[in-house]
Amino acid sequence: MTFDCQGKSTRKGRTLQWRHEPLIADNPLSAWQGLLKARGLSEQDAFFAPALSDLPDPFLMQDMQKAADRLVFAIEKKEKVHVFGDFDCDGVSGTTILVEALRSAGADVCFSIPHRADDGHGIGVEPVQMAYEAGATLGLSVDTGTTCLDACDKATALGFDLIITDHHLPDKILPNAYALLNPAREDCGFAERVLCGTGVAFFLLMATWKLLADKKQRPAYDLKQLLDRVAMATVADVMPLQGVNRVLVHFGLQQLRTAPSVGMAALLDIAKVNRKRISTESIGFYLAPRVNAAGRMRHGEEAMRLLCCQDAGEAAALAASLDVCNQERRKIEVETYKQALVKLEATHPNSTGENQEKNTHLTVYDESWHAGVVGLVAGRLARQHGRPAAVGFVDNNQDIRVSLRGVKGFHIGQLLQACEEHLHGFGGHAGAGGGTVKSGSWDAFVLDFTRAVKQQQMDGLIQNHLLIDGVLSLSALHIGLAARLQRFEPVGQSNPACLWVIHDVTVVDAKKLKGGVMRVRLTDGLQFINAVVFGAGVLADDLQEGVCVSVLGQLQTDDYRGGDAVQFVIKDVVLETN
Repeated sequence: MTFDCQGKSTRKGRTLQWRHEPLIADNPLSAWQGLLKARGLSEQDAFFAPALSDLPDPFLMQDMQKAADRLVFAIEKKEKVHVFGDFDCDGVSGTTILVEALRSAGADVCFSIPHRADDGHGIGVEPVQMAYEAGATLGLSVDTGTTCLDACDKATALGFDLIITDHHLPDKILPNAYALLNPAREDCGFAERVLCGTGVAFFLLMATWKLLADKKQRPAYDLKQLLDRVAMATVADVMPLQGVNRVLVHFGLQQLRTAPSVGMAALLDIAKVNRKRISTESIGFYLAPRVNAAGRMRHGEEAMRLLCCQDAGEAAALAASLDVCNQERRKIEVETYKQALVKLEATHPNSTGENQEKNTHLTVYDESWHAGVVGLVAGRLARQHGRPAAVGFVDNNQDIRVSLRGVKGFHIGQLLQACEEHLHGFGGHAGAGGGTVKSGSWDAFVLDFTRAVKQQQMDGLIQNHLLIDGVLSLSALHIGLAARLQRFEPVGQSNPACLWVIHDVTVVDAKKLKGGVMRVRLTDGLQFINAVVFGAGVLADDLQEGVCVSVLGQLQTDDYRGGDAVQFVIKDVVLETN
């Protein structure tokens, strides 16, 4: 069997490239051994045995000692602590773990979560004033605050100590806060700068628990109970699943399988997720969207109530409400996406058509669009067209608020910095961000955004390749290999699921099911493999009975047919010529 990536492209418009050295295998053992060698691993590698003891000392994070000391003092003195959260999955999850853990330690804790459309991201001056007037003497932010300079100045002027826990890219000026816990700051770099906001908050709790233990005051509450929500936030914010994040998500998935919180259990039930088979994909497609739906369509506090809930009956009702909310979100998102395509083609011809490479404009807004879906629409545009997109809505102040999403190889935070003179405020990291465009500055923003995208392309940041791990014959697609591949879990950003090519096979059976699902059976003339395609779309014509085809996808155990069977999940079809 021979196969050359050179000159190969896919039906969905990607070019193939080896992830490592070429790997062609006709049996499961050589496939596994070749994969280990390519990824620089061995059977006994610590990568395959994550341990909580592998987590770094939280006090290695810049400002952690100061922050944890202050929080311990607040707990001991029964001070009122106010948590400033955010409305997305990361912000809500982080707010939840801070409130739940600190209350277990005897702290007097309250919280606030902004409304997406009315308040936007970040901490406002007014919420700081309100928290102070309500008697709070210490504030904790989560997943926000690094660029909230006015709010931090206000807190300092009031004598209200504000500890920022965040992960978004700092601006040139750091906030005047009591402490700034953010691995992205230049003088930090903790955990390779890849924690989500909830992850940063979790390390603050670890440090606080350690200090309390040193004083013989360690709470009975086990912080491991929070890892289900830490894992959800990490996956939802598309953080790299290596190093620290791999450990957090590994044990978070264990928590979800064996002892999820009451709220998370209700979320698993309403989403019909099999706890025994829960994965990062389950979080990304079924859990996080329902949590995010609250902040997108109503208010993030609804998701907060679910994640903090201690009563199973109440949690079931809250989860059902979020499920309805998520269905509403889907409908509005689809309609907005269609409208965005029409507007883009009208204002920037060829921006989404055949000659899209000649025009990098994916910037669009409309007064009627819902604040809760513009980020999702931007993500769809970015994935569909292989470059960053900025989609906006008009808020109550008649300002245009934009959400930005990118693809691998671009850095959204840096794109926002390139447009900062046209923005009232902004925040972001590599994959996502947002800001408010100044009045009358939309065209200037579009111009600078476009220039910044082109500059990142010129700098070589764009990667339009689909990386494959190897080419397998049907005899290599064995249950033993599928079981070994599961050891790479949790998979995701920076720890991708293995992507294989099956070359030159014939479709002997093809059935279309509901929801765009296809089940097909492939043969090389001697052996057979069952395969499935989710959202077949443009691939359907390539997978008709009798067609000879090369496909790429993932090898999995087939739970539908029993634990000793495998299936191939087809992601794309390989074209023989460009």
